[in-house]
Amino acid sequence: MEEIRQYFIPTKEISQNLCCKICTYVAINAVECSICEQLYCEDCAKFWQRKKDQCPDCKGDFKVKQAHRLIREELSKMTFQCVNEFQGCKAPILMNDVLQHAKECQFKNVKCLCGWSGPQSKQKQHEQTCQQFATKQCNICKEDIKLVKYQSHNCFQELKQQLEKITEKFYEFKETSEFSIKELKTHASKESNELQSVKQQIKGITQENNEMKKQLTDLTQLLKNQEQQFKQVIDAQQQQQQQGPFLTQGKLVESRQFQCSKNHMLQYWMNPNGEDRTKKCFKCQKTQVNCRYCCPLCCFFVCLKCQEPELTKNPHENTVLCPARHKITKKVFGLICTVCDKNSSQMKVPGGGDCTECDFAICFECLENERYKGRTQQCPVQ
Repeated sequence: MEEIRQYFIPTKEISQNLCCKICTYVAINAVECSICEQLYCEDCAKFWQRKKDQCPDCKGDFKVKQAHRLIREELSKMTFQCVNEFQGCKAPILMNDVLQHAKECQFKNVKCLCGWSGPQSKQKQHEQTCQQFATKQCNICKEDIKLVKYQSHNCFQELKQQLEKITEKFYEFKETSEFSIKELKTHASKESNELQSVKQQIKGITQENNEMKKQLTDLTQLLKNQEQQFKQVIDAQQQQQQQGPFLTQGKLVESRQFQCSKNHMLQYWMNPNGEDRTKKCFKCQKTQVNCRYCCPLCCFFVCLKCQEPELTKNPHENTVLCPARHKITKKVFGLICTVCDKNSSQMKVPGGGDCTECDFAICFECLENERYKGRTQQCPVQ
């Protein structure tokens, strides 16, 4: 420590806050007590810890840490004079550069084996003329050998020593290289696994993104359809306001299977009280027909000749139900068919099924018609 301290000669008075508590000199490689934060040289602190485990200042456990940043900044700004000041070096030196400057100072006094001494700045000039540095080429190995060592020079021994050094360096390099290669392989394997994991994550995110795109597309289409339906409802309401009410008699029952071209469920008209004959059929364009199906959203009616009535069977009672799901009873006389408009006298076989609850009747001839053949077999009128 004393050898190092001789190079730290401050150019001005030092604050006591920057001095070591042990040597009372400027703190070199400063550390501080972790309890009281008193400043010490690093070497002084290690020397003290070998003797005692108590802080010289606070008497607590002597554990040190790096000095505070502000202290280190103050020390780094301090300037010191060169030990070769009397030889002519006047350069101010910062604390971190003191030891390096001491080695490289051109005013540093150096000595040669020949007995010459002088400043380091003239050493190379002296070496050019000094016999200690004069060389002679070996006739065998062609190496330049200093004259002082020429008589004892042994080519074989020199080459052997060089070979041993090269071999030693080779094995050191080989060992280091193998370790480095192993580390690189481990690192590459780890990165490869991480890359595969990232690829899987990207693949999963891409799939989720595609699913979200599909859902967004479906949702967009659904919103468009709903917007169109809403617009149709608004248009129908406006048209209804202009043309009057859609219907004034009876009420509507939703069909179970019949839809219009816009996928709206058709409505069956119960008890129209003759108002159905005032409407115009959308399909056959006829009036004075029984228009018992309609689409309120699209504002059109369809007669029972263009749209067959929706008859269903009640499996529990083995009975037939009308389009409004009422029970149909057999009637022979006084029946007027809602489908073909024939009365009992006009029918080949008088009678058929009658529903008094919704003003609906269908004759046996209509039930035997090819259009209703399958329905008649499934739903016989009892």
